[in-house]
Amino acid sequence: MTRTNARRRSISAAALLALALAASGLTSIPANAAAPTSTATLGMALVGFDAEVANAHGHRIVTLPDGSQASVPADKAEAATKGSYVPQQGVLKKGSSFSTNSYGQATGDCGTSWVGLDPRGGGRAVLTTGMTLVHDSGGPWDIHWHVEIADNGGYSTQNYDEYDGYYSGLGLGWAAKARTLNLTRGWANATVTWGSFTITANGWLCYSYSPTTSTTIT
Repeated sequence: MTRTNARRRSISAAALLALALAASGLTSIPANAAAPTSTATLGMALVGFDAEVANAHGHRIVTLPDGSQASVPADKAEAATKGSYVPQQGVLKKGSSFSTNSYGQATGDCGTSWVGLDPRGGGRAVLTTGMTLVHDSGGPWDIHWHVEIADNGGYSTQNYDEYDGYYSGLGLGWAAKARTLNLTRGWANATVTWGSFTITANGWLCYSYSPTTSTTIT
C-alpha cells in the first residue's frame, strides 16, 4: 500500500481546537486502575477533520443535509451534500465536538487503541502500544502518540510518531516497536495519554480514549 506520509505534518489549529473541546469535560481513568491482563484496549473517537489531508487522498469534507460533517470520496461529495449518498462511518453530528460514542467504549467511531506492559524480571518490562482503525478512515497517516509510565521510581513519558512503528498489511493498524524499559520493582502503570491522536489518510482526526494497564515489576 502506497503511503504519502513521507514526512510528519503538524496538526491544524482547527483540529487542535476540536481535540481540546473533545477532551474537556471528560473524566480520565485513574492511574491505579486495575487491569485483568497486562494489555488494555479502549476506543478512539472522531473529533474533527483535516481538509488538506483528505483532499490529498481523494476525499472531501462535506456538510450533509442534517448539518453533520463527513469525509467522503471526492466523486461522492455532491451526492453526499444532497442526501443521495449517506456515509456510514466518520460522521460528526452538527454541534458536536466529538463523535457520539461515549467515553470508555471498547471500540470508538474511529476504532481501538491499546497499551501493554509485560514484566520480564530484573526490573525490566516490555512496553507495546498501537491502534486499529475502521476501514472508512483510510488508516493512520500522521501519528502523535504518548504513553505515560508510572512506577515506584516516578513518572516518565514514551513518545512515538509514525516512524516508530509498523503498519498492518491492510494499512488500517499501527503498532509501535516494542520498547524494553528499566523500571523500579513493584506496581507500574502504562497509560496512553490525552493528546495521543492520529490524522487518517481520509482526513479524520481521531484521539485515543486513553487505555491504562497495570502490572507488577519483578
